[in-house]
Amino acid sequence: MNSDTNKGRRVGLFVDSLMGGGAERVALNFAAKFIEMGHDAHVFVLHPPIEHRVGSVPIHLVSEQERLAGWRPLNKWCYARRIRALIRDIEADGKQFDFFISNAEDSDRLTRMADLKPVFIRYRNSLVHFLKGKVGNARGFKRFIRKRRWLSKFRRIYSGHLVTVSKALEDELVNAVGLRPASITTIYNPFNFEQLRQLADEPAALPTQPYIIYAARLTPRKRQDLLLRAYALADVKLPLVLLGGVSGPDGLAYESEIRKLAAELGIADRVIFEGFHQNPYPWIRNASLFAMASDSEGLPTVLIESLILRTPVVSTDCPTGPGEILTGELARFLSPVDDAAALAANMRAALESYPPIADEHIERFRSEAVILAYLSHFESLRSKH
Repeated sequence: MNSDTNKGRRVGLFVDSLMGGGAERVALNFAAKFIEMGHDAHVFVLHPPIEHRVGSVPIHLVSEQERLAGWRPLNKWCYARRIRALIRDIEADGKQFDFFISNAEDSDRLTRMADLKPVFIRYRNSLVHFLKGKVGNARGFKRFIRKRRWLSKFRRIYSGHLVTVSKALEDELVNAVGLRPASITTIYNPFNFEQLRQLADEPAALPTQPYIIYAARLTPRKRQDLLLRAYALADVKLPLVLLGGVSGPDGLAYESEIRKLAAELGIADRVIFEGFHQNPYPWIRNASLFAMASDSEGLPTVLIESLILRTPVVSTDCPTGPGEILTGELARFLSPVDDAAALAANMRAALESYPPIADEHIERFRSEAVILAYLSHFESLRSKH
């Protein structure tokens, strides 16, 4: 690595909001570790809410409200203008930002509009799954046009520097979607093991009996409905804790559906809806099992965090990420997407006997290694220009 890498860098990290969720938590982890390692890191939040603990990380709120203008193109322009102004204010001390990291979809677009350079877009979720959602149920020529339009948009937005959070995601973007970015590499998300374990030691009003947990925002992609069906099929006595908040009317509607499903399955008295917790780690560490049911992910933060806290994990083998996390002996606890029976069988098996969670399963996710990988990547690109 170039010795210049060791100099303090100024880094900007962008998120759409700091609503409770894994991607938002990762951005804060990034910033905290950059600072700890002697760099000057700033987190830019497009709009509220700010639900996570931010500690000593400098937070810059671009706007107090989500909408700055009723017309979408004008709204984006207003955001880009405010971002440029914030950057200028910070750089008024004579030190420029070395690079930026975008951690969410709106930020991906707005950092481009604001002409920030270089921006590493940390691509986090399956673009194939996202594209399917955009194309929807369209058929024939309409489907062709809609798919082509969205592909063209993706290829334009993601033509810069991409950093994927899993190897499977990198392969998908290049070979399945056909992106041709200026550069692309895979760097895993950073995790501060010591801080995570300290947070897990904090007091919390936990259930008095053993329990299973799923920590994720209540949304169809996270498939709490599938988990409820698997839990009912598994016929275990441990209660199931759903830890996660909702976002907007769609989230509230989905929560209502999930509660109704629990009643229909006859398990409502064993399902605990806990909502969002700023510190979910005592809940995760003390669980007998963490069960994930997602249809798609990028590199699911909570799976890694659970393993760091030595909590047994089962998961759907969704695109992308779980297959790179649950490796070796743990790989047998992966089940096909949308297969409640297979997930139920893995839940029972994991509760009966789970292999020791060894350091080899988690060491590659340590923060220090990830930060150094970003700095090295920045140096490598800079040396080419």
